[in-house]
Amino acid sequence: MKRFFTSILLIFSISVFAQKYTVDTDLIDQFTDSDKIHIILSASIDADGFHTIELDCDCADAQTFKLKPLTYPNFEVRVKQAIKAIITSTKDNNDVPLVPKDVTNTDLVRNRITQLFARIVTFYNTEEERPQVATIKLKNEEIPVYYNTDVKSIRKIPLDDPLKNIEVEISFFGGFIEKIQVNGSIGEENYSFNNKYSIGISSTKNIQQLSDYVLYSNEKIYRDTSDTNAIKLLHEDQYQYKKTEKKSLFIQVDDVIRYIKKVDVNANDISPVPQTIVLDKSKKESKLYREESSKLFEAVAYTDLIGLFDEESPNGLVQLEVKKRFNLNTRRYDRPWYYGIVPPFLLFEGAGVFQNADVFFQYSKIEENNKFLLPQTVGSETFYTPISLLQYRNFAVGGILNLMTFENQNSKINMFFNAGALYGRTGVKLDAADEKGVFYNNLEIPFEASIQVLPEKRVSFSFTDRLSWFETFNEDIAIRSIEKGEAVSKNRWLNSFNIDLLVDISTTGKLFLRYKLIHELDNINNNFSQLQFGYSFYILKNNGVKGKK
Repeated sequence: MKRFFTSILLIFSISVFAQKYTVDTDLIDQFTDSDKIHIILSASIDADGFHTIELDCDCADAQTFKLKPLTYPNFEVRVKQAIKAIITSTKDNNDVPLVPKDVTNTDLVRNRITQLFARIVTFYNTEEERPQVATIKLKNEEIPVYYNTDVKSIRKIPLDDPLKNIEVEISFFGGFIEKIQVNGSIGEENYSFNNKYSIGISSTKNIQQLSDYVLYSNEKIYRDTSDTNAIKLLHEDQYQYKKTEKKSLFIQVDDVIRYIKKVDVNANDISPVPQTIVLDKSKKESKLYREESSKLFEAVAYTDLIGLFDEESPNGLVQLEVKKRFNLNTRRYDRPWYYGIVPPFLLFEGAGVFQNADVFFQYSKIEENNKFLLPQTVGSETFYTPISLLQYRNFAVGGILNLMTFENQNSKINMFFNAGALYGRTGVKLDAADEKGVFYNNLEIPFEASIQVLPEKRVSFSFTDRLSWFETFNEDIAIRSIEKGEAVSKNRWLNSFNIDLLVDISTTGKLFLRYKLIHELDNINNNFSQLQFGYSFYILKNNGVKGKK
């Protein structure tokens, strides 16, 4: 169990730091002439909303107090009391306790304490200044509404009445306008228009393509087929004509919003941070910001639950993964139709190709136990198996490229097809007497298909099957596979089935639960499994730590 607590401490300790600041010396000088007092103020907030403020000095005991709510008058009084308490408990060179002096410059004291208070409040409200990426504006107060037509030469016919009293709700996520809903009225009827699939917004080209996207209404118009001019905006139970046909209503995104990107030398990807905004006649524009620089790189620390209770498990008790996603082509297309029939494979509302690439680094076998692979012996032959070399891999670095993405917002299901290349290294020993061991390089080329289920954004499930070509680059060791207890030629193809659960309920990280079953493609009996629990955190963010100022 010692290993268990060590792993949990490693995974979660990064998230418990407090923001820290150096208390200005001119503030301390107002209370004492001693140069021994150097105070660090730290602030944190617990699950119950209490702000814990600690003033720490090497020469005296730390002074701590809690506030809820965090208000300036109480903060000022308690900080003054804490500084005086630290001075009182500090002794001079003659071992005599110091005595706080009367403050003469109350304006300076108030100013410095106000600055400390502002730093704490600003941290929890904004965390850090975010660079602006764009401004989005409501383009028109009246939007043209169209209905489709079966005449190939006429793609759309405008209604006489536009959409008025407009309210636009937009959510951004991962380089896309994930949801956009336009509410308004046509005549006396209220209508809502929505996107069928996500709209890419990560590049200048995406902005130019906004005119290609349309939003559809669930409501339809009813046209009297005996009179081509009779267009009725009524519900079906209100319409009295017998000879009618339904026509879908739609509007164009380019008529709704104007997306103005902000020129920035550092912004090749102009994706805004995940957020939801509302535009209407009272608020016609909103600023959009890029992700904070501190969130550029996300790491996930995994602990293998099987390895916790099995001392001989070679899976690696702790595993660290660092990943960065790059948006490549966030254009989504409508599903293809063939003579009015959608192929079963494409039962999705939107599709995209080469959407993104993930570059990542994985480090495992952090603990010393079972760090090196020992050879297997069958008869008189001694060798290593490809699946064991993968299981004992110490680190891997490489990337995964998205080939195709299929999206169905209504069903809350996405499908991905990816491929990539991973360069790795595995530690082996020639025999049990070998103390140092050696490392051999290997290459994995994976092809994977994944289905992601999103009942809501905070919780998601994914099911992934990965087929990998695996090769070790060394002629000094024998590589074989085992089949029916005998050594056979090496099987370079390995298959992995993953089930992942993601819980995103924190601003600083996410929880992961992952099960993996890896086996040789031709022989499922040669396999190993991992049950991993993980926690993600942002490397540069320090999860709540601010540098001393």
